[in-house]
Amino acid sequence: MSDAPNFRDLVGEGLPPAEQERLERVHEMLIAAGPPPELPPELEEPPDERGNVRELEPTGLPRRRVGAALALAAAIALIAFLGGYLAGYKHTSNGFESVKTVALTNNQAQATVRFGARDANGNTPMEVKVEGLQKLSGQDYYVLYMTKSSKPVAVCGSFNVRGPQATTLRFPVAYDPSEFDGLELARWDSTTHKTVPVASAQISQA
Repeated sequence: MSDAPNFRDLVGEGLPPAEQERLERVHEMLIAAGPPPELPPELEEPPDERGNVRELEPTGLPRRRVGAALALAAAIALIAFLGGYLAGYKHTSNGFESVKTVALTNNQAQATVRFGARDANGNTPMEVKVEGLQKLSGQDYYVLYMTKSSKPVAVCGSFNVRGPQATTLRFPVAYDPSEFDGLELARWDSTTHKTVPVASAQISQA
């Protein structure tokens, strides 16, 4: 005859059917698991007055050593993550890999143009970050040109900004930038139908 207590003697009557069924399953699992293992001999005696007690984790290691091991593992994982992130960041920014960077500046505005490698189709990606440009009115807009002998000859792209805050844009161009010697950022005046230079820079072919 089993010495296990009767479920109904433990919980009594009046439980909702679903709760009673759940508790009865737990009760049966506890009975199937049997009694816990006997206490190890080294834990049968109470600690001495000096408080020389070591709490053991299921791993058999003292709690303090388990905590140190977990902290060390977390530190190693963090170092590995940061190492990979920094290694990748040296080559890319927001997923854009640059092979050449050109800075254009004037007294109020600045632009940084980063060229990517030409793809298999012959297109060259460009990432342009502008800052300090004013919002234009009417049908005016900004346009970025490639230049030869300081004259704009090929359009990279046109854009607008909401104000002087930093704005980043990307343009693919269908030509090789190495065939040009500079860049010019200009404002297209819709009234005069002419461009007004804003900033420019030479491209070193070294």
